[in-house]
Amino acid sequence: MFSAFQTFLNPVLPIFAVLGFGMLLARRGIFDTSAAGVLNRFVFYIGAPALTFSLLTSASLAEFEWQVLMLYFASEVAIYAAGMALARYVFQREWREAMLLGMTACFVNHVFFVLPMARVLYGDAASAPIAAIIAVDTVLLFALTIVALELSAPGVRSGRHVLALLIKHPMLQAIAAGLLVNLAGIPLHAGINTFTHFVGAAASPIGLFALGIVLSSTVGRNLDKLALSIIGLKVVGHPLLAWLLFSSAATLANPAWTSTALLVAAGPCGVMPFVLALQYKINVTTISRAVGYSTLVSLVTLAVMA
Repeated sequence: MFSAFQTFLNPVLPIFAVLGFGMLLARRGIFDTSAAGVLNRFVFYIGAPALTFSLLTSASLAEFEWQVLMLYFASEVAIYAAGMALARYVFQREWREAMLLGMTACFVNHVFFVLPMARVLYGDAASAPIAAIIAVDTVLLFALTIVALELSAPGVRSGRHVLALLIKHPMLQAIAAGLLVNLAGIPLHAGINTFTHFVGAAASPIGLFALGIVLSSTVGRNLDKLALSIIGLKVVGHPLLAWLLFSSAATLANPAWTSTALLVAAGPCGVMPFVLALQYKINVTTISRAVGYSTLVSLVTLAVMA
């Protein structure tokens, strides 16, 4: 219990405080959603891609625990399906909103929230597992959700149109470039490393601060039963299912990977479903509430899981 409290004091609470200040200053009128949009664009186009590129170029791909990654991805797919079915068949939401709510239930705020915590708790050893999970999430869950949204949108969408959208996505470009540099052994000039480390270090605090601004105006006082159900799947169901899958495996070579993966699974809902909902003009109310509620609940779950 004392260990969980210490973890809550550092690193959970200090990192959450960045988001809290965003909410506080937005409620006082110092920042507004237009400011959050500017900050988010910096993170989306520069900060998060630079951080991801830096993580992948420095990771030892030969040491990736693929069994852990596949089991973690299996847990995500199961939670995605459960969240989508719940939204569609129990709460009668339309298909595209139900799809994004399923993504909300499994897609973690790993770049901005979990990664800085894991680095404090486990050191640089946490970077490789989280970089691997980010790559899997972005290449598979995020990209496939975009494809599904495009194909289900009104009007005709060609395969070339969808492929062009994926190729232009900054995170997918950063992952492709990072993997290419790593696998090909391409030496990087020290200046490039300085840039990616410097800019990447700004991604998490700026992203959290911007999220706080957005949440201050979107999370209402009325309880949303579907949002509560989604965060139940995210912060309880997801880590429990991941733990069961890891426990059922005969051998998992590196316990540090399972510990980090479980910490990621216990993290709050990520903001990318919210971003996609805005882009595709889908109702964002329940999605934004799920992000807000889960961020508060994860203050406890992350402290316990760590």
